[in-house]
Amino acid sequence: MSDLRFASPWLLCLLLLVPAILLYLRTARDAPAVTVGSLPAGPRVGRTWRLRLEPLLPGLRLLAVALLVLALARPQRSEATTETSGTGIDIALAFDASSSMTLPFSRSTTRLQAAEDVLSRFVKSRTDDRVALVVFQGRSLTLSPLTTDYAAIDADIRNVERIQLTPGTAIGVAIGQSVNLLRSSTAASKIVILLTDGENNVYSIEPLAAARIAQKLGVRVYTIGVVTPGGVVPGPSRGEVDEASLQAIADVTGGTYNRAEDPAALQRVYERIDQLEKSRFEGKTVRRFDDIAPYFLAAAVLAIALELLLAQTLFRRVAA
Repeated sequence: MSDLRFASPWLLCLLLLVPAILLYLRTARDAPAVTVGSLPAGPRVGRTWRLRLEPLLPGLRLLAVALLVLALARPQRSEATTETSGTGIDIALAFDASSSMTLPFSRSTTRLQAAEDVLSRFVKSRTDDRVALVVFQGRSLTLSPLTTDYAAIDADIRNVERIQLTPGTAIGVAIGQSVNLLRSSTAASKIVILLTDGENNVYSIEPLAAARIAQKLGVRVYTIGVVTPGGVVPGPSRGEVDEASLQAIADVTGGTYNRAEDPAALQRVYERIDQLEKSRFEGKTVRRFDDIAPYFLAAAVLAIALELLLAQTLFRRVAA
């Protein structure tokens, strides 16, 4: 949608000069230059088309004055555009592949399998976002840098269960490695989506310290806790989701913490994060103004040139 405005609208008051000039021209034309005696009426001569059109010649001068005033008022044409949803998002997926992720998540699937299915659908729904994949246990491993090759990312996701790393849950390390992948990104939005079912037990990088680095680099971290109802994973060595830590990580970076107690809930979490990121661009209207005063100025010059040309050619005798 286009709109028209004037940067200096008060100058439009000068348009009042146009009727004043018109009145002056009429008065000057009707006033006799020299008083002569009365003469007997001669034979009536018909008016030619030049005589009929000659009074219109000053109209070009008035048009030029009006156009000059409009040019001085600096007319501008504005164009309002809405940014496309989701444009310019770089996403690092941090995926917990520790042994506890092999626990049942429903009657027919494990946590790991459910996470693979949800992440696969999430990646396939991308259009122009770049995605990276980091898998972690007791240490982290980058399976893919930022890319738009969604088929390759999907294949890497499906192979996560085959990866054997040092036992443990290195949440801080995973965040740090994910943020490092986004460090040189110039995207409008940079996010890490971290999924885990345990608590950090590798202290080479504290999760909150990694979150503060992310915050300084403009990276939001969304955390997801895969939990059983009640929040505790059964078994003496299988750990418990540290929801307070995951919440703190999200709060520091401007993300959100989400808990998932079944595959359907996990799917909804990723859909919610997707919509939340897209909403950062929806409805954001960018208005650009193009100065069109030069067009009015050019039209004024053209009107003056046309008046001079006609006065020296077609209406020369009449002007004489």
